[in-house]
Amino acid sequence: MEPTQGFEGRISGSYSKDHHFSASKILFLIWQICCRALPLPSSGGNHKTGQILENMANHSATKKDVRQAAKRRDRNKFYGKTTRNAIRDFRAASGKEASDKLPAVASMIDKLAKRGIIHKNKAANLKSKLARKAAAK
Repeated sequence: MEPTQGFEGRISGSYSKDHHFSASKILFLIWQICCRALPLPSSGGNHKTGQILENMANHSATKKDVRQAAKRRDRNKFYGKTTRNAIRDFRAASGKEASDKLPAVASMIDKLAKRGIIHKNKAANLKSKLARKAAAK
């Protein structure tokens, strides 16, 4: 009798959306749950699948730090996405319009580097590429 006999088939919980799992897949899921890479199937779905669950201290300063980090992360995502959209629009523009947009886009890139969202060398490389593109148009 194999040690995994009886593990074949469907499993209950949030992972059983009409999937047929082999014994190795079930053992892998159990390993991921034990390593806290996946939430427990009966956790009520409060966590996204794949989100790493960590125990957080119950100190007010730690909770505040988590809130602040979430705000910063959202703000940084917004700045990065806005700048990427401006770069995309710049690349789509042509001629005089592109050269008019260059200072604004370069300023946005500099602000990303200043805030630490992107590395200063990446900012310099991006601005260089955009300046060459503007000169070629």
